Amino acid sequence: TDESNHRVNEWLIHHMDESPFHKLCYDTSVTTRHINEDYLTEHDNDSALQTDATYGMTPLHMLAMNPHAPADSISTLLNSNQEAVFSLDNEEKTPLDYARDYNVGGLVGMITGLCNQRNSSAHDQRETIIEETVSTSKRRKIG
Repeated sequence: TDESNHRVNEWLIHHMDESPFHKLCYDTSVTTRHINEDYLTEHDNDSALQTDATYGMTPLHMLAMNPHAPADSISTLLNSNQEAVFSLDNEEKTPLDYARDYNVGGLVGMITGLCNQRNSSAHDQRETIIEETVSTSKRRKIG
């Protein structure tokens, strides 16, 4: 409800002052531009792994908990540093756990991002194997 969102945002205003990226990620009006241009461009991608001192959450935890966060914002943050998706907070939960409970679109975005990364890595490995095989074959012909 709007009242509940308002209370959560008020709580964050007073409890996340030392973690501005976390606060941004739970803002009900957060956009991909806010994540990408306003924060990640100004800071580095490792900022996606910063944890807050109280709850041990990364910004991706907070974004995944935000029911208003667009899936592309979650994907943008995930792509900046994919290690964050496996980070456990003090409750032993990952951003995937929170997305499952609060932002199903974000969960789908994270899973898609992980699958795309896996497929890209597999493709890169295949390309490397092919290049090595061709190179070895050429050396054998020359020698």
